[in-house]
Amino acid sequence: MKIIVFAVSVLWFFWPVFASAQPDSAMLAWRAGETGVALETWRDRAERGDAEASLFLGYIHRNGVGVPRDEAQALQWYRRAAELGHAEAQYELGLMYELGIGVAADPGEAAMWYGLSSAQSCPGQLRAGERLGDR
Repeated sequence: MKIIVFAVSVLWFFWPVFASAQPDSAMLAWRAGETGVALETWRDRAERGDAEASLFLGYIHRNGVGVPRDEAQALQWYRRAAELGHAEAQYELGLMYELGIGVAADPGEAAMWYGLSSAQSCPGQLRAGERLGDR
């Protein structure tokens, strides 16, 4: 009985580690060429507050990777992730405001997003495209 209690305690304590080690089903679908499945899964996750899913959707729409290029959609997805505190999305949103991509250029807004991003050590870790196999 003590062994079972111990095993359950260990599993409960380390569950976040085990759960994060699981492969992302959307990413696996994306890499297998199942674009529709990946996009649907990421949209569902993004609608439920998953910042990483929103980041991927922003990247995909901004660059037209697997979908027609849609800067307005990209801006919406990046904003959603950025507002959830995702550093890479904050950087990308700042870039869109700086360069006027999908939105009127706004240096003040760009500076705000860049500042939030840099406070988290980004842009040194821009990797969405790499993870999607696009860079």
